Amino acid sequence: MEEMMRKSKGLMLATKLPTTMNDIPDHLLRLIFCRLDSHVFFLRAAAVCTRWRRIASTRGMRYRDLNYHDFSTIMGHYHVIDPPSSSKPRSPEAQRHRRVVFIPASPSIDARHFTLDFLPDGPGNRPWQLVDGYGSLLLLTNQRRSFFPVLDMIVCEPISRRYVRIKPTEDMKYCHCLGVFLNRRYNVTSMSSFTLTCVVYESSMGISDDVCFVTARVYTQEPPGCRRWRSGWSMPHRARSGGIHIRGAAESVHYAGRSRGYTFWGNEDDGSVFAGTEGTEVLSQFHLPENVRGSYHISTFRFVDDGNDNLVRVVSLIGNDLMVFLKKEHNNGGSDWVLVRRLHLPEATLGLPGYKECFFSRTAKIVTAGKGYVVLTPAEETWLFSVELRTMQVEREHIRNKLAGEVYPYELRLRPRVSVCAFQCKRGRDGPCYNICKCK
Repeated sequence: MEEMMRKSKGLMLATKLPTTMNDIPDHLLRLIFCRLDSHVFFLRAAAVCTRWRRIASTRGMRYRDLNYHDFSTIMGHYHVIDPPSSSKPRSPEAQRHRRVVFIPASPSIDARHFTLDFLPDGPGNRPWQLVDGYGSLLLLTNQRRSFFPVLDMIVCEPISRRYVRIKPTEDMKYCHCLGVFLNRRYNVTSMSSFTLTCVVYESSMGISDDVCFVTARVYTQEPPGCRRWRSGWSMPHRARSGGIHIRGAAESVHYAGRSRGYTFWGNEDDGSVFAGTEGTEVLSQFHLPENVRGSYHISTFRFVDDGNDNLVRVVSLIGNDLMVFLKKEHNNGGSDWVLVRRLHLPEATLGLPGYKECFFSRTAKIVTAGKGYVVLTPAEETWLFSVELRTMQVEREHIRNKLAGEVYPYELRLRPRVSVCAFQCKRGRDGPCYNICKCK
């Protein structure tokens, strides 16, 4: 009897089918699909079978799960060129005529579709200046001496040739604009849904001649029919409650980069740094340690965003060395910055095309920075090269090293839309089946 039971059990084990993909439950497949960050991979997964298509469909996948991923395609880069590209100080007139050049990411992309010739003329026929870009949106301003009475802002989408013109409120008049930028808190933005933050500088009467007040105002654009938030600028009392006092003139305050949802400015007069939280009116002020910022000049350090962790990164040029520091919080004291990478620039760039022995006799300059990289040039001559901060690899031939100036990648961020069923509805209705069913 025992022998018969043993043989029966062995037969059952022998006839048991091997484990396949069909044995994976739906909730685990949904988690796997949430981690696909490519349009191609996502659509291929949806085309495997009816079950996978149902899980990967618009109704099967929650919008917030897909919103965590990039799903972006880089079409090219917008370069802001400051003529002339030299180390000599530029006049205000020259700064107002900065050129915008679009360089496509592939020869098959027609650059004519990404020109800005559809924008209206600005006040006084002054050219529009590109100041920020995120996804498929660009932010441009038209200003003179950075004061609001003649400042206009435009958020545009070149691929669709649409734009929204934004004007400051009455209480923002006669304030100095330190910077305006698109908020990057969400992966998907559009012409009907975006926010931007404008940081303004105003003198503090009755306190001190060299003490001024800095506030941030947030502009929100919501789609038609949205009732949660209203479109327009935030209230003045909210901006003043989150403002800070700083010492120094407005000309000494310069943009210092972005990292971990913050935008940073450096004040050359007192050596301080202040940060604004994207999408809010909250500002905070702090000091960088001496070993982080080196010689305090705006071209010697930059906050850089990597996007893969919750750490604030700052890149600092000290002598001929490029150093990368990390910190969990930027404003909880200045002594716990950790040096994670170091690169000796004369040695790392030796042998690159165009290298000269006279380079790096002075401290190099940071031209621009992006997600996970920084672009530099020697002080003696404009010779652009970039450094990948993860690997500290030096590149000379990358597209971002073509022109001197700020670089804004232009990306199309489109969420894949997959219907549940691609076949004719089996329940007698016209058209394809859009419900979660078991049509085969």
